[in-house]
Amino acid sequence: MKYSNVEWTIGQLMDLINCNRINLRPPYQRNFIWSPKDQKLLIESLHKGYPLPNFFILKNEDNTYEMVDGQQRAITIHKFINNEFPDLHKKYYREYAANSFQDYKLNIVLLEDFKDGIESKEEFFYLVNKRGVQLNPSEVNHAYYHDTDFMKLVNRMSDYQSLIDLDIFTDKTALRMNDRSLIEELAAYLFKGITDKRNAVEDLFESKIDNEKANVQYVRFCKIIDRIKAFQAIKPINQTRYKQRNDFYTLFCFIDVHIEDTIEVQMEQFKVLVFISNNGLISPSNDEYDLFKEYAINCVSQSNSKRARELRLSFFEALLANQSKDPSEEQLQLIEFANNELDKELPLKKCNKYENGLRELIYLGCVSW
Repeated sequence: MKYSNVEWTIGQLMDLINCNRINLRPPYQRNFIWSPKDQKLLIESLHKGYPLPNFFILKNEDNTYEMVDGQQRAITIHKFINNEFPDLHKKYYREYAANSFQDYKLNIVLLEDFKDGIESKEEFFYLVNKRGVQLNPSEVNHAYYHDTDFMKLVNRMSDYQSLIDLDIFTDKTALRMNDRSLIEELAAYLFKGITDKRNAVEDLFESKIDNEKANVQYVRFCKIIDRIKAFQAIKPINQTRYKQRNDFYTLFCFIDVHIEDTIEVQMEQFKVLVFISNNGLISPSNDEYDLFKEYAINCVSQSNSKRARELRLSFFEALLANQSKDPSEEQLQLIEFANNELDKELPLKKCNKYENGLRELIYLGCVSW
């Protein structure tokens, strides 16, 4: 790698952007995440003539460029000059003298001759971004592994329309790629079963995955997500606690284990989960119903460990898929809660192979509790 320190004016940088000669979003870059306040503070720095941190820009052999570091600042300046937002003084760029900021000098570290391996631009991006707004693990993975088999599969899963329709990710979550983090962990579960949070993910990013294996797990993923989407007819999952990543992970695993059950059986099971969510039974402070308390604790304490994940799945199994003749302890506590706290009887009924599937009448839309 070669580099040199040069000065460009804002006008020169804007010309490159407007002529599409600089790529502000190469594949290893993250999304634009700056808040309106962040953007206005940057423009205020320009008003006051304060120096900005270095921009790291790669010059390609065809005389085009890539923004390796400085994307957030470059996009912000471009947006302000295009009158997309006002500054702290509530003024737009057009309200200032013509060509304001255009002669402002930027410090550029111009990079050339990147090679594969240790001097790759992806690795450089990763190292440079150890400062500033810290990259989260998914943003690091997107930068470092953007062209790997596992990342391509994760991207494909993330774009699956039924998953999008669940609407379980906030805009902020998606901007910081935290939605990808959950999909990475669900994909890792499909390949390796329940594991500690990052171990399997990192192994898979380093692994070669042939198309046939990737397609098998993609189809499996879609089947599970389609089953969860069907639950929307009962209650949208983003209106329940199961939109939270640890609960969603557990629900995903449970559906996978029982994917051969009929949709009717799993709708009954989801109604039980909705009842629990509606009544706030899962809580770390619920001392009276200790098995529900334990589940809640396993959602917040060491929640991404293999043990916590296995215990949460075991809770779902005992509550929803009890195949013994007698009710499980989890089911008995739920019945006790309904009887004592809500003054309602919560009967049991045989549900397919499950001797003690809880009745559907506990769905909030059917009975007001």
